Amino acid sequence: MSSESSSPQVNIQEHEQAVAIRTSRHWLVGPIGFLYVSGYTLAFTNFSQFVRDKIKRNEYDSTLFNYSSICEVNKSSQQYRLQSEIQEKSAQWQILIPLAGNIIAIFSNLVLGSYTDRFGRKFLFYVSCLGSFFRTIMVAVFMYFDWNLIYFIIPYVIEGISGSSPTMIQAAFIYSADITRQGKERTFGIVLIEMAFGLGSALFGFGSGYVIEWTGFFWPSFMAAGAFLLSVILIVLLPETFSDRLAKRKSKLQTVKDAIGLYFDPKNVGKRWIYIVSIIIFFICTICNGGSFAIEPLYQLGPPFCWTPVQIGWYTALRMLGQQVIGMFLIKLLQRCLTDFQIAILGTVCSASAYTMEGLASTNLMLYLVNVLNIGVNLTVPVIRSIMSCLTPPDKQGAVFSTMSSVTIICHMLNTVLANAIYSATLNLLSGAVFLVYAASNIICVLLVLLLAFGTRTYRRDGYISIEDTVHEK
Repeated sequence: MSSESSSPQVNIQEHEQAVAIRTSRHWLVGPIGFLYVSGYTLAFTNFSQFVRDKIKRNEYDSTLFNYSSICEVNKSSQQYRLQSEIQEKSAQWQILIPLAGNIIAIFSNLVLGSYTDRFGRKFLFYVSCLGSFFRTIMVAVFMYFDWNLIYFIIPYVIEGISGSSPTMIQAAFIYSADITRQGKERTFGIVLIEMAFGLGSALFGFGSGYVIEWTGFFWPSFMAAGAFLLSVILIVLLPETFSDRLAKRKSKLQTVKDAIGLYFDPKNVGKRWIYIVSIIIFFICTICNGGSFAIEPLYQLGPPFCWTPVQIGWYTALRMLGQQVIGMFLIKLLQRCLTDFQIAILGTVCSASAYTMEGLASTNLMLYLVNVLNIGVNLTVPVIRSIMSCLTPPDKQGAVFSTMSSVTIICHMLNTVLANAIYSATLNLLSGAVFLVYAASNIICVLLVLLLAFGTRTYRRDGYISIEDTVHEK
């Protein structure tokens, strides 16, 4: 038997040894993720509101609007039509500007993530943070000189080469897989990373509204860049988790082949369908969650809500606190009495319910009540990440997470396009129609999770822990 064919057991032994010697410095991955997502959330919220404000300033008479107090709901009035035009144009620009960068990022994530199985994990953290740092600095400069919106495509293309935010997300999850054992410890490690991301989104989602009101749109971009720079400093202190000896076993091309082979290689027969169904569930959940997050500021800025940046910040903070912090704690509690698949089903049911309520909301109270259901929205994705990670040997963790990251980029690209397109097309019919589409999509997810649960009950795999052992481990 070749060394390559015998490598899974050897790799598992190396992984167990690495887990046994982990130190407190290894958990710096959490603060790094927190700082990065904090900066990203601030930059995203700031730019989304900047686009709408710039269109209103440049193309319309500003005396017709009072941003914080006037909310025209009479659909036959001139002011309502003007508000709708601004909403539609803002949605179109928020499709166009990130599009080129997202297309590039699909391939960047597939290649960069796979290369962590050859070059180690830390370089991926550096690439992601520096790409986002340069993007926010350039956006701030363009804002200062009040350049045409078309020029803002350039910094997003530069960030796309570095893989954008999914590069950081996959780097953190790959690193988490390196320092945790397969099974519920792996799931809990992924949950901790999700919580770090959630805290960053919640705190800066809340604070962004006040920062924008106090300073305008220019300084928040520099604050976001500062968060990315602090992340780079912490990355210097982060230990590498991928051994040089293991890395040298693979060629550069092989690392990319590994990622694609998980889903298409005939040698992976018997497991391919599990990967495929899992990635479809991951795709649907990610596109719905990301799409709702992308369109919510526009939805809330328009009638009948007409929220201010501070109100949007509060809502975003409560949403992320519920989803990424309370929801992640909930996973740990639910694991005491439910299997991972049952938790995933609960998550999809909560998602369908939350999106339905949000789509039909007509008052501020109804929107805030959506955040109660939002607590369960993010239960499914961490479980699917864990299942796919536990299905994969240690030397292919970069491969499996790179495919998830590439799918995330596709979702980011599609959810922005689809969410804004549906919102623009249905604005005069039902402004919340896009959320009802997401609710229907999550019903499909329920069926797919059931298929995965029943289809893998008797599944066993050679060389590493079985899925059944993973999800039923006590």
